[in-house]
Amino acid sequence: MDAEQKLELLADDARFEACDSFTPRRRRAAAGAGIQMTQGPDGRPMALLRLLQSNRCEWDCPYCPLRRSNDVPRAALTPEELATLFLQRHQAGAVQGLFLSSAVDGSVRTAMARMLTTLELLRGRYAYTGYIHLKLMPGARADEVEHAARLADRVSINLEAPNGERLRRISPQRRWSAILEPMAYARDQQAAGVLRSGQTTQLVVGAAGESDREIFDTTTRLYREFKLRRVYFNAFRAQPNTPLAGQPSTPLLRQQRLQEADWLLRHYGFKPTELPFEDDDNLPLQLDPKFAWAIRHPELFPIDVQHADREQLLRVPGIGPISAERILALRRLGRFRDLAHLRKLGVVIDKARHFITLDGRFFGADAAQVGARLRAQPVVEQLSLW
Repeated sequence: MDAEQKLELLADDARFEACDSFTPRRRRAAAGAGIQMTQGPDGRPMALLRLLQSNRCEWDCPYCPLRRSNDVPRAALTPEELATLFLQRHQAGAVQGLFLSSAVDGSVRTAMARMLTTLELLRGRYAYTGYIHLKLMPGARADEVEHAARLADRVSINLEAPNGERLRRISPQRRWSAILEPMAYARDQQAAGVLRSGQTTQLVVGAAGESDREIFDTTTRLYREFKLRRVYFNAFRAQPNTPLAGQPSTPLLRQQRLQEADWLLRHYGFKPTELPFEDDDNLPLQLDPKFAWAIRHPELFPIDVQHADREQLLRVPGIGPISAERILALRRLGRFRDLAHLRKLGVVIDKARHFITLDGRFFGADAAQVGARLRAQPVVEQLSLW
């Protein structure tokens, strides 16, 4: 297998890795394997080369298609091979950054050393100064994390499950402390100003039977104690020839609801206790969490768009931070009298109209009844509506 063939395989096997903390455009770029489009820090599209250094793994995690017991094609790129392949694409203008991860090839120490050597080549010998996101291995030592922080812009380590008990079900060879300790080291590097873009993590949703409430109990702590930039949620997909092959895959809509709820906590001022969990401690699938919260609080609505403050506007389903700022700026110039005025500002009218008034007029329906109708619809229809 030549280097290009290895890259093709290792890029495909990296598909389960969350690419970055910017908003991803989920499409395969025409420029080639492993190229993932994201929105960069400056707001412009940025292409990352996302791949594994190696897919040879010493661990036997029941959910993972790369587990040691699986008979799948294996490959590894040397640091020189990987650096060369990346730079070829970077110099051709196909990519602007690198996302690098690896399976546990040989040992945690060996896998970390191989990735760090790759970054040393890029930063040192080849004087590459662009964006790099490095995935840390569970059990990474303090000196390895410090070295990574000096070479990469961002690091991350996969949490995979919300607590140690759940983790043992899907990855018995990982220790919970072996994940939290590198997170703490990365937090310290960020506080010291070394790690420019901080750290992220990701969970496999549904593989270990956890509830959404369990997930948010953990992520709230992570944001508070480890200063994470973002938590990613990846819906569990049953993989052939694994012990969990017969387990139902997690609906992608559950992943979406978790992402939406996480966004409410990070950008809308919601508290974890305000998330609209159902009796089974999960978020409703048929309703987005903001809409579900709003119909539980009829005493707060409808609000008058002309006089509501920013916090009130952000509680309205269909109004986000950008559209709220536009409303606050433009209402000084005149009154909003028609839903079309708000639509031009980016408001999702089909949601917002049930919770607002314009110039004393209400254009919606009873929000609780709307919610009941939505709950009764199949999930596929819900996705097309909203």
